[in-house]
Amino acid sequence: MLEIWGRKNANQVIQVLWTLSELGIKYKRYSIGTETGDLETEEYKSLNPNSKIPTIRDNGFVLWESHAVIRYLAKQYGLGSLYPKDPQKAALSDQWMTWSTDSFMGTFFPVFWQLVRTEAKDRNYEKIAEMARQSSEILKVLDAHLAKNHFVAGDEFTFGDIPLGVLIHKYFVLDIERPSLPGIESWYKRLSERPAFQEHAMQPFGNSPSEFFALQTKGEKLSLIHI
Repeated sequence: MLEIWGRKNANQVIQVLWTLSELGIKYKRYSIGTETGDLETEEYKSLNPNSKIPTIRDNGFVLWESHAVIRYLAKQYGLGSLYPKDPQKAALSDQWMTWSTDSFMGTFFPVFWQLVRTEAKDRNYEKIAEMARQSSEILKVLDAHLAKNHFVAGDEFTFGDIPLGVLIHKYFVLDIERPSLPGIESWYKRLSERPAFQEHAMQPFGNSPSEFFALQTKGEKLSLIHI
C-alpha cells in the first residue's frame, strides 16, 4: 500500500491527498509535522533529507516535493485522465501548477499566515490588506483564462487544477476583500462539486494558531513515523 508522511491540513499534503482520492488509490498516512519533532529524526531524513512534508513511498519508491509527487501519481495511475495524453494539455497543466507557486503563492500565503497562523494581537492588518490586494490583482490572469476554459488545461479536470484549487479555497474562505472574479468563481464551484475536493481541500483551518493546531490534531494520533 502506498504510504504518505504529513499532517492532514498542511497545504502541500492536502494537494497530494486530493490527488490520491481522485485516483482512487488506497494509502496509509503517518501524521507527522514540525510539531511532532519527527521531521528532524535520522529515520525521517533517510526518506527526505530536507525534513519537510509530504513524502511518499510507493512500492519502495520514495519521492518528495509535492508537485513532483502529484505529477508522478497522475502520470503513473491517471495517464489519459488526470494526466492528459495530449502533450499540450499536459504542458498547460504543468504551466498553471508552476504559476500557482511562482506567481500567486508568494503574495497570498502571507495573508493566510497572518490571519490563521498568527495571533490577532500580532497581525499586521495593513500588510494583510496590501498582500490581499496584490493577490487579487495577480488572480486576474487566472480569471481571464478560466473565463474561456472550464479547467486550467481546457474542458477536463487535470493535475494542474489541484495546487491552485487548494489555495483558491483558502482565498475564498479568509476574511479579506475580494473583487469579482467570475471565471475563478465558476471554476471554484465546479471544484467544490468534486467529492475528493470536499474531503481534503475544504476542511476547516480555523482563525488562530490554537484553532489551526486543534483542527490539525483532531482525530489524529501524532508521531506515527514508520520507516
